[in-house]
Amino acid sequence: MDIGISTLVDLDVSMPELLSSIAGAGFKYVSFSHDIDHADYHLPRGRELLRQWLDKASLKLNYIHAPIQRYYDLTSLDTQVRRATIEVLKIVIDACTALDGQAVVMHLMNGHMAEGESVGPRVAAGVESLKELLDYAGQREVRLDGENLPLNIDCGVVSLALLRATADWPELGVCLDTCHAYIDNDEPLKLIAELAPRIRATHFSDTLGVYDSHLLLGDVMVDFPAVAHELGTAGFDGIVDLECSLWMLRNRVKRNSEHPGDTVPPSTDHYLERAAEVASQIAEDIENARKQ
Repeated sequence: MDIGISTLVDLDVSMPELLSSIAGAGFKYVSFSHDIDHADYHLPRGRELLRQWLDKASLKLNYIHAPIQRYYDLTSLDTQVRRATIEVLKIVIDACTALDGQAVVMHLMNGHMAEGESVGPRVAAGVESLKELLDYAGQREVRLDGENLPLNIDCGVVSLALLRATADWPELGVCLDTCHAYIDNDEPLKLIAELAPRIRATHFSDTLGVYDSHLLLGDVMVDFPAVAHELGTAGFDGIVDLECSLWMLRNRVKRNSEHPGDTVPPSTDHYLERAAEVASQIAEDIENARKQ
């Protein structure tokens, strides 16, 4: 089972340098974060450069994380907002195709519901958006994975309701974000077990359950052996992809706004080496669970 990591690990490092360091740490796959400025995949020249850098580092692209600004919302009750979101996601899908990536990971909703809105109409709007996008992605042999978001905010509640409404859609996968699953949730493993049969991509990172901290795995709260067991017994055989972020940690320390569990930021190379070790352990745990 191969391991990968998102470029969210360090957006302060240029893409070619970061890809080289990721490969040097032992990762075989990389995924591009939601920060389109860092990856610059939206235009042909950017894609050409990314292809060159990936080839030079001998890395394969796993997924591209679609942009997450609040005005991108597949469940919006405003048809113009939904149309804009769908068209942006088509750009991401095309980039994934051009770079031989496997999937596009997306937030099904961003932000909050307006006063007077309810979950039902939001889910109905999301279903219509996904029908168009799944058809577009399917024609290009790109998988779409909806991400679970923290359940203490509107977009997390609506996203889970939409994932449940599409539970019998085999063409729509789930991206498991362990950090999100544990935030303000007394039963994270129950949620993970529910989603496990549909999980096709992963965002492994740690948290103390309050903030979206994206800490290095195994440092604080998330029970990664238990998560690996749920994935393995459900048959997960994809890339063990991490979304822990030295960049986010470094910025919190600079702003004197540390989250519980934050530590002194190490060097990028040291952080990546540690991340590769824990990713390999999770991959081993998943494979062992698959054999049981």
